[in-house]
Amino acid sequence: MKPLDLLPRSPTTLLRESAGMSLKMLTFLLVAAALLSGCATNTPPPALQISPDAARSVAKVEIIYNQQDELLVSDGGGSGLTSFAGFLGPIVALVALGIDNSSRASAADRMAQRSKEFTDAVRKSGVPMGLNKYFAERLAERLRDGGREVKLTPFMRATGKLPEMQVPELQPTPGYSTLILRIMTAYGAYDATSSFKPYVTVEQLLRDEHQTVLYQASHSPELSEPTYFRYEGILSDPAAAREGLKQGLAQVVQSAYVGMFGGDAPRVAHVAAGPAVAPDPGTAPE
Repeated sequence: MKPLDLLPRSPTTLLRESAGMSLKMLTFLLVAAALLSGCATNTPPPALQISPDAARSVAKVEIIYNQQDELLVSDGGGSGLTSFAGFLGPIVALVALGIDNSSRASAADRMAQRSKEFTDAVRKSGVPMGLNKYFAERLAERLRDGGREVKLTPFMRATGKLPEMQVPELQPTPGYSTLILRIMTAYGAYDATSSFKPYVTVEQLLRDEHQTVLYQASHSPELSEPTYFRYEGILSDPAAAREGLKQGLAQVVQSAYVGMFGGDAPRVAHVAAGPAVAPDPGTAPE
């Protein structure tokens, strides 16, 4: 076992460790959120490259999305300041290290409890859930605008790694290509003393009517607002916190479409536009 280094370190060393810790905490948050929500924890592979002409040949799409929203709240545990405790002596450093390790060890339990509390708070606020439905309907509207026939199918959450995502018990509709969406919405902090920021991730897997994979991608836009200095801030205004996640999902719609089908022209042969997509319940039209 490597002996504990309790000696003060230079500012340069501390800055390097701080930067490294941030990256580690971000990785932890993504993995922890994936474990709780049933996502694959592996880094998604690069999107499959397909020609726009091949993509445009897909005229009928069934969108499968996880119906139940999972509002996650997670922090990486610890304070990120353990290194500085060495300046106060070995005893303080040992105590700080013990507290830090304890905080990290309980991070998964905190995430489960806080995620439940946030979800309950949103429900009690009177604002409807439906974030996953909102994104699926916005993407369906975009596909219809591109001339495609779209069928929306809410179902259970997809499982497995991105290139092999499957929806248990699902029977694809004959004659339709299948677009599986796996959506994650969360607030995360690098450690127990950092601010909470919104994170959304949308994984998509497109298969043709013969279930051959045509395209795969994962989208995680850079979001910074709203920011909450403490977890209690999220609970104090759950409607605004939910809105922040909704706006993050809205940013993904265009990139999710363009990645699969390219630009708008030329469109596929005209098909029925299908029913209009209603705006997000309880909010003003965008």
